[in-house]
Amino acid sequence: MKLGLSQSNCLLVLGIQGIARLPLPFTALGTYPVPMAQSHTRFVRPAQLVALLLSFLAASALVGVVSAGVLVPAVGTGAITAKAGMEIFDKIPTDIQVVSPATESTMLDTNGQVIARFYDKQRIVIPSDKIAPVMKKAIVAIEDRRFFEHHGVDPTGIARAMVNNLGDDGGKQGASTITQQYVRNALAEKGYMEGDADQVEAATEQTTERKLREIKYALAVEKQMDKDQILTGYLNIAPFGPITYGVEAASKLYFSKSASELSTGEAALLAGLVQSPVQYNPLQHPEAAQERRDIVLSVMADQGVITEQEEAEAKSVSVSDMLHPTQIREGCSGAGDENAYFCSYAVRQFLADEAFGKTSIERERLLKTGGLTIRTTLDPKKQHAAYESLTKTIPSNDASGLDDALVSLVPQTGEVVAMAQNTVYGVGEDETMSNYSADGSFQVGSTFKVFVLAEWYKEGRSGYETIDGRTNFPNGSFKCDGEPVHTESWNVVDLAGKDGAFNVIGATGLSVNHSFVNMASKLNFCNIFQVAADMGIDDGNGEPILAVPGNILGSGSASPLTMARAFATFVNDGKMCQPYSIAKVTDRQENVLKEGSANCKQVIDSQVAQKVATTLTKSASQYYTAMRLSGGRQFAAKSGTTDYSANTWLTGSTAELTTAAWVGHGNASTTPVQNVRINGRYYSQIFGETFVGQNIWAPYMSTALEGIPNKPMPNANIGAPQTVTRATQAPTPSATPAAPQNQGEGNGPGDDDDEGDD
Repeated sequence: MKLGLSQSNCLLVLGIQGIARLPLPFTALGTYPVPMAQSHTRFVRPAQLVALLLSFLAASALVGVVSAGVLVPAVGTGAITAKAGMEIFDKIPTDIQVVSPATESTMLDTNGQVIARFYDKQRIVIPSDKIAPVMKKAIVAIEDRRFFEHHGVDPTGIARAMVNNLGDDGGKQGASTITQQYVRNALAEKGYMEGDADQVEAATEQTTERKLREIKYALAVEKQMDKDQILTGYLNIAPFGPITYGVEAASKLYFSKSASELSTGEAALLAGLVQSPVQYNPLQHPEAAQERRDIVLSVMADQGVITEQEEAEAKSVSVSDMLHPTQIREGCSGAGDENAYFCSYAVRQFLADEAFGKTSIERERLLKTGGLTIRTTLDPKKQHAAYESLTKTIPSNDASGLDDALVSLVPQTGEVVAMAQNTVYGVGEDETMSNYSADGSFQVGSTFKVFVLAEWYKEGRSGYETIDGRTNFPNGSFKCDGEPVHTESWNVVDLAGKDGAFNVIGATGLSVNHSFVNMASKLNFCNIFQVAADMGIDDGNGEPILAVPGNILGSGSASPLTMARAFATFVNDGKMCQPYSIAKVTDRQENVLKEGSANCKQVIDSQVAQKVATTLTKSASQYYTAMRLSGGRQFAAKSGTTDYSANTWLTGSTAELTTAAWVGHGNASTTPVQNVRINGRYYSQIFGETFVGQNIWAPYMSTALEGIPNKPMPNANIGAPQTVTRATQAPTPSATPAAPQNQGEGNGPGDDDDEGDD
C-alpha cells in the first residue's frame, strides 16, 4: 500500500507503535487508565495521549478525513510536536461549566393543554428514566461501543480509527467518544445560551487546539458525572434534525410518542441520525435513513445488544411505515387560528415584562430557550365558544370581506378568558397577524354614550329625568367649566321615530342621538371626556379624546379590549382592572418567576358606576329584544353603529363576565357595510344589537356562562320614575341617516341607528 507519506508524518504515524508497547501502569494524578484491546488495562500519561492524538490527526488529514468532526491540514499537523501539543494541553483549565441546554417553552390554557411552543431549537429535556433502555443501547453501539469501559477518551478507538483511515477500503472513522461529543455540544450550547458567537465557534472550530481542549474536558467530566448522567446529557443535547435536538423532541417529531416508548427499530433510526441529521432525515430522505437504520441494527446485533431475530423483525418494517410525524409550528403560528390571537397577546405581555429580563432581547431569548411553562388565563370552553360564534356568523375569508372580533374578561380581576377573530393567522395572502381585539382602532359609535351617563350621574342627575326633543344646538350650547365651547351650529340627526322627549333609560335603550347631545349640553362638557380618559379611553396617544360635540356620538376610536375594560368597570363598582393573560410562569425546575394578579384601581365613584350599570341593565331588558341570554340572565349592554354601518359593536357585561364584540373591515375600518351578502345572506345594512348582539355576543355569552351561578346585577337608585310624554317603543326601520356635521375632528360622528331595527 502506497500512502505517499513524508518522513516527518511517517514518524508521527509510527509513533503509535511505541505508545502501544508502554508496559507500566501509571496510577499517579495526571495519568489516564486506558483499556486496551487485550484483556488487561494499561495506563497512559497525558503527554502520551496527546502524542497519540496528534498522530491520529496527522494520519487522518493525509487521506482527507474529517477526524471526529475536525479537518486538520496535513502540513500543519505535521509541524506540531508532541511537546507543543502538551504545552497547549497543560494550559487548558480542567473545569467545564455545563449549562442546561436550550429547551422549548410551552404556553398552556387553564386546563393545562398546550396552546403553543416557543423555541429556536426544538428540545424537551427529560430525565434518564424517561428514555427507553434500547435507545441508550443503540446510541452506545453505533457511536461509542467502549463507552462503559473508557474514561472519556478512548486511545484504542483512536488507534483503530487511524489504522482504518489509512486503509484503501474507503471507509473512514472518527474517534470521538460520547463523552467528547457531549463536551463539544455542551460548550457550543453554553455559547448559544449566552449569545456568545465566539464561544460557539471555539467549541466547534476545526483546530487541534479545540480537539485537545475537548479531550481534557472529557477527562474532567468523567470525574464529575457517572456514565448514565453523561449518556442522558448527550441524548438530551445531540441534534436529531435541522432544528430538532434531544431524543424526546425527535421521538415526538418522527413517531408522535415519548422517548420512553421507543421500539428497537425506532431507537436505531434515531441513533443513526446523529451522524448526519440532514442527510439521514427520514422525512426528507427515507431511503438513506433506512439504510443507516439497518447499519445500526446490524451493529447492535453484532455486539449482542439485540438478537438476530430482533434485528430481522426491525429491518422488515420500512422507515416510511415507521413514521408517524407530528410537526408543530413554532410560536403562535402553531396555536391554530382559534387560539393564535390570544397567544400573540400573551406573548406581547410576556415580552413587555421586565420580570423576565432587562431587555426585550433577553426576554425573547428566555422565552425560546428557558424551558418555561407559561400558564395563561385562557378558558378553552369560552375561547371555543367565542371562535364558533364569530366564524358561524362571518366565516373566515367570507365573500363580504368582513372581519369580526371578540374579547372577554373577568370584571373583578381583568383576566382575559377569550380573545378571537374570524381571520386566518399568518403572513400569506388573505391572512393577517393583526390582533383586532387588542390592537384594533375602530370608531366606537354609540358605545361612547356610557361616558355621558357616567358624568350625568356624577353631577347628581336622575335616570328618569325627561330629556326634551330639541335637535338644534347652536354655537355656545356646550360649556367647559362655565366657558362656552365654540362650534358651528349642529342639527343632530336620528332615525325616523326617535323624535321627541325620552327619559334617560329610554334614550339609552333606543340610543337617541339628540337626547344624549342634549344631556351633554347640561353637563360640564369637558368632564365627559375626562371620565372616558380615566376609564382608559384616549386618542391613541395617551391623551383624552378631543372635547368636541361630534365625539359625544362616538367618532373616537378604541380597541374591543379597551371598551371591554371600561364596561367591566361599571359592574365592578368603579374599579378598573388592567387586562392580563399570564397567570403564572415557571422555569424548568418549576421555580415561579412571576404570578399574575389583579391590578385594579378606583377610577370612578362606586355609586356612579352602579347607576350606569343599573341604567344599562334596565335599558337592555326593555329595548334589546333581539338578544337574550339563556336562563333569563340579566346583562348591562350598549350597542354602537357608526356611519354607514362601517363599525358595529355590542359591548356588555353580566356580573361575572364582560365582553366586547365588533364587526367591520379590520384594515379599512371606514369602509361602509351596506348592501352586502354576509355568509350567503343579504343585508342592506347591519346594526349593533340585531346583528352583532343577536348573532355573536348573546350566543357566546350564553355558552360561556353555562354552569356559572347567576349573580344579580347592580340595582342602584337612579331617581324617582316620572311620567314621560313620549312613548318609548322601538322605532320603525329606516335607511341610515346622513352623517351629522363635521365638528372639526376630521371624522363624522358615529350614529347608533339599530335598536329595535332588523
